[in-house]
Amino acid sequence: MKQSKNFDLIQENTSNMIDLWMYNFARNIPDFLNGNSVKKLSVFKNGKESIKNHRPSSSAVVVGAGPSVKKNNHLEILSNSNYKGAVVCTDRMLIPCLKNGITPEKFSKFYVLTIEPKDVTMKYYDDKIIQKYSKGISVALSTCTRHETVEVCKKNGLKIFWFHPLIDDFRKLGSINKTMNMMSKSEKNPRGLSGMQTGGNVGSFGWVFSWAILGCSPISLIGLDLGHPADTPLENTRHYPEYLRIFKNNKSQASKYFKKITNTDLKVKVLSDPIFDFYREAFLDLVTRTPKWTRTINATEGGSLFGKGIKNMKLEDVLRIRNI
Repeated sequence: MKQSKNFDLIQENTSNMIDLWMYNFARNIPDFLNGNSVKKLSVFKNGKESIKNHRPSSSAVVVGAGPSVKKNNHLEILSNSNYKGAVVCTDRMLIPCLKNGITPEKFSKFYVLTIEPKDVTMKYYDDKIIQKYSKGISVALSTCTRHETVEVCKKNGLKIFWFHPLIDDFRKLGSINKTMNMMSKSEKNPRGLSGMQTGGNVGSFGWVFSWAILGCSPISLIGLDLGHPADTPLENTRHYPEYLRIFKNNKSQASKYFKKITNTDLKVKVLSDPIFDFYREAFLDLVTRTPKWTRTINATEGGSLFGKGIKNMKLEDVLRIRNI
């Protein structure tokens, strides 16, 4: 991938997280040494050749937490549909999905994902409704997940599958990921745990997981806005507090990092910032690297994802496609 103009800012934030990732990783060792690898969920059994010649038999809908989900009633639309594919939801959306009738009882291929190392993820799994449906929910957890979040998942009886988030180039001497892999080898997983590209955020990881593990296509995205509606006040945007911290509460400096871009497919303006820009650039790069059988549909009806390899459609139209 060509280095993004936003790379330095994101890389600095990543470096600041290393201590937290490793702190969590160390505390999760007893769990993942005896746990299931995400590979157990994979439909690919013969490596690259299996992926190349794959013929998808199922589609997926990835459920992110962007503002378009509420604006367009996408949870209600999905819940009332007869959709037969996989539902892959970000951790933040697990409880809202279950409470809106998107449950493993109705959608039997039901997955939830976590990559965030912070303690905010604990609340995404802390609700009685999760215990009600836990037998049908498979959760893919980063080995750097907050240990307290892991304990909540275990308490609720969720089926946990582990992976390493890609932090650096595992081929290089001194790679953190190479060390993590060596430390995750066990009798149960003699080759260690899989390292997976996440795209930097859990919504993008949902898309990667859908094709790279589940072998799904097409993959439809809802709530993966990677931006805000153009008229959103800066103080109400996702990353504004982070920029205020970086620039020591200098609102004038922080505001300079926001810009409006036009989604040329939908003719709508989107408020973006360097973090969303980086995520978007990474996603568009990853789309070009997927197998030929992979199709990606942006069904958010807005947001910043448009370009080569991405088709924009309304969710209602997506769900009308036969056999999707």
